[in-house]
Amino acid sequence: MGFLHALLDAFTPALCVLCAAPPHALPWLCRACTDRLELFSGARCLRCGAPRPLPAPMCGACPDWPRAFFGLRSAASHEGTARALVHALKFGSEFSAARPLGCLAAAVARDLPLRPETVVVSVPLHWRRRNKRGFSPAAEIARVVAGQLGLSCQPRLLRRVRAESGVTRTTRGRFRELSGAFRASPRAAGCHVLLVDDVLATGACARALSRRRVAAVWGVTVTRSL
Repeated sequence: MGFLHALLDAFTPALCVLCAAPPHALPWLCRACTDRLELFSGARCLRCGAPRPLPAPMCGACPDWPRAFFGLRSAASHEGTARALVHALKFGSEFSAARPLGCLAAAVARDLPLRPETVVVSVPLHWRRRNKRGFSPAAEIARVVAGQLGLSCQPRLLRRVRAESGVTRTTRGRFRELSGAFRASPRAAGCHVLLVDDVLATGACARALSRRRVAAVWGVTVTRSL
C-alpha cells in the first residue's frame, strides 16, 4: 500500500481524515480532532508503559514477557480521536488514517533507546483475515513509523500461523489465545526489532521472535485500552 500513500499525497488535498477540515500539526488531522487526542503523559511503567499514579519504575502487573522483550509504549488512550482513527483505518479502509497513527507511534518510539540497525516489524494478521480485508492495518502504520524514524521495515520477519477465534475479550484470555499463534523467520536471529501494532502489541509476538534469538524487542502501539 506504499504506492497508495504516494498517490494520496500527490492527488488528494491533505484534509482531516475524520472531518475533512484543514489539517493542523499532525498530517491528515485538524486542530479540533487533534485536541480530542487523549495522549499519555507523566509517569508510566518502564516495562509495559501503563500510566502510573506515582513515579514508580514498575507497575508490578506486567504480563509474563520473554527476557528479550524490553518494553512496550503506547501513544494514546483508545478513545476519542485515536479510537476513531484506528476504526477508520481498520473498518473503513481509510488508508490516509495510517499517517497520523504512524506519526503518533513514531513519536513514542523516539523516546526508546533504538539502535540504527533496528528493523520495524508489524504484528501480522492471519492470511485469511488479511485476504478478506485486503490489507493489514498494522503494516500500514509500521511503514509510516519506519519512514518517520529512518529505519528498515521488514514485515516478513513475523507471520501469524493460527487465526484468532474472535471469542476472547479479556486481556488474560487474549494472551492465552495468542500463545503460539506467531512464528518468526530464521532471519530474525540477532536482530533488534521494533514491533508495531495499532491497539495492543502482545508478548506472543515477542516470544516468537525470542525463539529465533533476536537481540532485543521493543513494542509500540498507537492506542491502549485501560
